[in-house]
Amino acid sequence: MIQPPYQTIWDCCCDHGQLGMSLLKDGVADQVIFVDVLENIMAELTDRLIEDFPPAHYSWQVRCDDIKNIQVPAEDSQLFIIAGVGPDQSIEFIKSLCASAPETAFDLLLCSVHGNYAVREVLIAQGYRLKEERIICDKNRFYEAIYASKKADQPLRATGQQMWDWTDPVHRDYWQRTVGHYRQKAKKNQLRYQLVIQHYETLRDALQAALKDNPEPNQPPQSE
Repeated sequence: MIQPPYQTIWDCCCDHGQLGMSLLKDGVADQVIFVDVLENIMAELTDRLIEDFPPAHYSWQVRCDDIKNIQVPAEDSQLFIIAGVGPDQSIEFIKSLCASAPETAFDLLLCSVHGNYAVREVLIAQGYRLKEERIICDKNRFYEAIYASKKADQPLRATGQQMWDWTDPVHRDYWQRTVGHYRQKAKKNQLRYQLVIQHYETLRDALQAALKDNPEPNQPPQSE
C-alpha cells in the first residue's frame, strides 16, 4: 500500500522488525527507524540489521523507546506505521505523535486489532484524509489497513468506504462480525454504540443499493 518515496519510515511497535526490513530491502524510504520498548528484542534486531543491512549501504536506526516519547522531526516526508496493537494504544499513539508536531504533516499507516471505528474517528478529528484502505483476512482474523494523510484527496469515513466489496462474502462476513461486536457493546452503552451500529447499517444499505444499480456481469445472486 505504501506510496514511496519517503525520507523516513517509522516502523512502530516493530517487534522483530520484519516489516521494516522488507521496506529497507525494497528501498521505499531513505531511512527506516525501528521502534519498540522490548530491550532484548531490539538488541537482537540491531545485530541482525548490522549483518543483513550493513550501515555502509542502508540507513536505519533502532530506538528502544515508547512511541509516546517520540518528538516528530520537522521533515517533509515521513510515514509512521502502527500495526498489531489495540485501538486504545493506537489512539494514544496517534494523539501523541500529532501533539508533538502539530505543524508537521506526516502520513500514517494503521492496522489496529479491533476498534477501527474509534481509530478512524480520531484520525478524522486530527484532520487526516484517505489515501487507501483494505480489509485483510488472515487466519480467520480480520484487520483494516488504513493509509492516511493530511494531504490526501479522499474523505476518511468512520465505517470505511472504499475498501468494501459487497459481492465478496468475506467482506459481508466481516460486516456481520463488526456489527455483532458493537451490538454486544451496546448492551452496556446503548447511547454510544447504537449510533455506531446505525452508521454500519447505513453503509450496508448503500453498498447493497450500489450493487443493485450496477450488478457485476454474470454475478450470481448473493444470499445473506
